Amino acid sequence: MKFTTLSVARKLKFYQLVVFDQVLQSGSLLRAGQALNLTQPAVTKIIHELESYFDAPLLIRGNRGVTPTELGELVVRRAKSLLAELRLLTDEVNAFQEGTSGHVMVGTLISASTSLLPRAMQLLKQRAPGVLVSLRVGQMDQLFPALAVGEVDLVVGRVPDEWSWRNESPMLQVEVLYGEELCVVGGAGHPLHGNPVSLAQLQDYPWVLPTRDSLLRRTADKLFAEAGLNTPSNVVESLSILTNIALMQDQQTVALMPYEAARQFTEARMLKAFDLGAPLQFGDIGCFYAGNRDLGPAARLFRECLEQASQEHRDSEKG
Repeated sequence: MKFTTLSVARKLKFYQLVVFDQVLQSGSLLRAGQALNLTQPAVTKIIHELESYFDAPLLIRGNRGVTPTELGELVVRRAKSLLAELRLLTDEVNAFQEGTSGHVMVGTLISASTSLLPRAMQLLKQRAPGVLVSLRVGQMDQLFPALAVGEVDLVVGRVPDEWSWRNESPMLQVEVLYGEELCVVGGAGHPLHGNPVSLAQLQDYPWVLPTRDSLLRRTADKLFAEAGLNTPSNVVESLSILTNIALMQDQQTVALMPYEAARQFTEARMLKAFDLGAPLQFGDIGCFYAGNRDLGPAARLFRECLEQASQEHRDSEKG
């Protein structure tokens, strides 16, 4: 059977794709039914209809749940883009009929999630209380593919030092919001607070460092290398801010953190930054978006709020 655009348009239903995508996200027909408020037989019937139409299995059923076949991978990859466009259409129709409303999906890295994003959300809610914001925290290698297919509308985080990501994801664009610094912090009672210190003096203390797959870890390794030092040997790898703060309350453990991520905790006197003599440069924080897809009204409004929040941040730095 040869498929045509017309035959697919006549037979394939968006609702079937919604169910299929949810089955793969949930890992089982039962959990997908619970998420969609459907019975398992109803979900099974919809999947059978899809498989019957494509005349091939889309799922591999096993004791640990379901996984996609090769054809299933192809279908769900394209379905994600279609469903993203459907969500944008829904938002734009609602915004047109009811005023500003809708749903914006934002991917974020740790460096932007503690100050910039909360302020942008406050500004958004002041202007459009009906807009729903969903945050997805992850690393670049997770968020960029999601942005490319429309699973998220915007990604806010550090702009990579090396620009090879543009070759891997040429449709992605970035707007720089502000420049970020790093600091080395410890519990407020750490014995080396109070005087200028060097990385060499801190090297033998317990450290919390970012996981090896993160941009911040590459920056950390580079800092030690430029100081002629090896990366500390007594290390916990973690991107959990709350876990890291708890570890530093032993007044021995130290950590490398983006300045904005650490600031609210230093102001609350839970942490204190060490005086290293000069600021450590982290890089630019930017807002990434897909250049080949128009933003919906909710996402456009949130991007404006991000720009306002970043301007407030730059003004406070000058003050």
